[in-house]
Amino acid sequence: MTLGRQGVLSRTSLRSWQRLSDQRRATRLALYERVMALRAQGGTMKGIGRELSSDHRTVRKFITAGAFPERAPKARGPTPLDPYRSYIEERIAQGCRCPRLIWQELKQRGYTGSRAAVQNCVVRPLFPQGKVPLLQAPVRTMPCPSVRRVFGWLVGWRKLAVEEPRSADHERFVQALYKIEPVVGEVRSLAREFLGLMHRRSPWQFDRWLKSLSRCDAAEMRRFAQSLRADLPAVRAAFRLPWSNGQTEGHVNRLKFLKRQMYGRANIELLRLRVLKPN
Repeated sequence: MTLGRQGVLSRTSLRSWQRLSDQRRATRLALYERVMALRAQGGTMKGIGRELSSDHRTVRKFITAGAFPERAPKARGPTPLDPYRSYIEERIAQGCRCPRLIWQELKQRGYTGSRAAVQNCVVRPLFPQGKVPLLQAPVRTMPCPSVRRVFGWLVGWRKLAVEEPRSADHERFVQALYKIEPVVGEVRSLAREFLGLMHRRSPWQFDRWLKSLSRCDAAEMRRFAQSLRADLPAVRAAFRLPWSNGQTEGHVNRLKFLKRQMYGRANIELLRLRVLKPN
C-alpha cells in the first residue's frame, strides 16, 4: 500500500487483477472508439472488421449497442464483508482513504475477514474504471520469450539461428539480462564452451572447464559441476565413444505414453500388443 502525505492512495494500491481488468477495459474502449469512427465515415460492418482484424460480430455488437457495452459484473456470493459495506461507503464519503484504518475499525466492530478484502472494497470506488492511471505500466516492446528460446539465443543454437535469424531485439534482450544479472554472462560463456567441447570431442580440455564451472558464481552451475563429478566415468565416455542412450530414452518415453494413454482403460493383451509391435 502506498500513501501520499495527505493519506491519499496512489494508483499502485490497486491489486494486479484490478489493474489487468482496467487495462482490458481500456483496450476494448479504444477498439469501440475506432469502430464508431470508421462507422461514422460510412464503413460497413465487415469492412470495419477486416480493417481492424476483428470479428464482424464484435463490430456489430459495438455498432448496435448505442453506447460502450460494459461487461456485466461477475455474480458473487455472500461474504463476511457484506454487513459492513454501508459503513465503508460512509467512511469513504467522510474522506477516509486508508484501507488499513478502515480494516482496524471494522475489526473493532466484529469483522473477522482479511485486510485484502477491505482494501479491494475501498480502492475500487476511489479509482473507478476508465480513469487515467497516475502511474503508467511499462510498455512491452517484444513478447516475452520462453526459457528454451532465451537459452538458444545465449548459446547460439544453430537450429534456432536458421529458424529465426538473430535480430536487434534478441541482442537487446540478452544485454538487458546482463544488466539485471551480470552472472548471466559467465554462465553463457561456460555453456558455449561446454557445447564446443562436446561437438569437437575434446576430453583433454574438459577437466580445465570443469574446474572453471566449479568456481562459477551461479549456484546452479556449481550444482551441475557436482552432478558431473558424481558420474564422471560416464561423462568421459560420452567424449570418447560414439554411442548414446538416445534410443533407450525414446523407448522409455514411448512406454510412458502408452501407460498414461491406456492405464485403467484396456486389458493386458492390448497393452502387450502395443508395446511389442513396432507400430
